[in-house]
Amino acid sequence: MKIRLNEIPAEGRKYNFDRQTGELNASLSDVIGNRDYSVEFFISPIGNAYEMRGRLKTTVDEVCSRCGYEIELPIDRAISEILFEEDQEYRKQESASGNHSVDFLSDGPSMIPVRGNVLDPEEYTHEAIALSIPSYPTCKPNGECEHFDEVSQVIQRLEQESNLENEKKPVGHPAFSALQGLSLPSNDKDSKN
Repeated sequence: MKIRLNEIPAEGRKYNFDRQTGELNASLSDVIGNRDYSVEFFISPIGNAYEMRGRLKTTVDEVCSRCGYEIELPIDRAISEILFEEDQEYRKQESASGNHSVDFLSDGPSMIPVRGNVLDPEEYTHEAIALSIPSYPTCKPNGECEHFDEVSQVIQRLEQESNLENEKKPVGHPAFSALQGLSLPSNDKDSKN
């Protein structure tokens, strides 16, 4: 499915996608499997660009980065984008300004280039879900782990067992243990002088 942006009326148009409507099911299967999802957004023209606002909700299967337990990670993301036509001609020169941080725009809408005034909601939603998954997911949304105490006890026990095994091991490299009983022959010339 493709959305032709130049066919959207001046008052805008609302779009809803979910598991029952099915338009995005195939494209989202590798990120969310058969889980339910809800994507709704409203697109309206603003000059020579388009504003897209809405909400994306689903869950993904992840592994907690602190305890290793499998978790269902909820995704609830606000959609706030400015869609603009991307020129085919790319800039062929170096940038006049350096690599400047633009932190003051972090809460505002993102800029999304489109080609031919066509938005692919499958591609957009797939990417939005993938970017919403944190690098280090945890059991609880505040970054804490509900199994942390249990895992800490297991780690302590394993460290103690490892320390006991290390104490029992002989000191030194095992390859040199064969040389322990050998002695160097004495040089008789040096002892006579």
